[in-house]
Amino acid sequence: MMKHLFLLLSTIFFLNAHAQSNLPACTSHPFHYCYGKETYGGGVEVYMGEFLNDEKNGQGTYTWADSEKFVGVWSNNKPRMGTKYYPRGSKYVGEFKDWNRDGQGTYAFEDGKKYIGQFKKGNYHGYGTLYNSDGSIRQQGIWKDDQFVQAQTPPVKEVKPKPTVNNSQDIKRQKCIRLGLVPGSVDFQQCMN
Repeated sequence: MMKHLFLLLSTIFFLNAHAQSNLPACTSHPFHYCYGKETYGGGVEVYMGEFLNDEKNGQGTYTWADSEKFVGVWSNNKPRMGTKYYPRGSKYVGEFKDWNRDGQGTYAFEDGKKYIGQFKKGNYHGYGTLYNSDGSIRQQGIWKDDQFVQAQTPPVKEVKPKPTVNNSQDIKRQKCIRLGLVPGSVDFQQCMN
């Protein structure tokens, strides 16, 4: 029963998502420049999104059997920038490399705590800030392999707006970046709108 419900919900999501894609529907393998659905693990894992040369390329969503989900940009079958939702309610928004959190990102815990900063191979690594669930700073500074190494406040840079025709868009963009959102991610696009 649960498997049938999962497949029904997946199909509904696919039809909704496909309405937003400009690519033609994938009809048969190999998937060459199209939008489609592919299942794995006996049908309990699903990818719905864009394909190029029979690989996940472009915008897409992958859902695992345990409800873990990645929504974002794919390149050569690997996630690059986007949002990963975890089964217990936490989520990561940011950059990926080789299936790991890697680069700039934000990890929001299910209890309301949040880490905003740099990641390497899935770990806090580089400059970052860990916030308590009430928004107060718990630790801020340099991290290495998930371990807090050195307290440090961020360098203060004067941000001068670039002269553009649409200065309000630049201001919105800077605000979204300061919130820890990664350009190109779904959350960043929502922030810009």
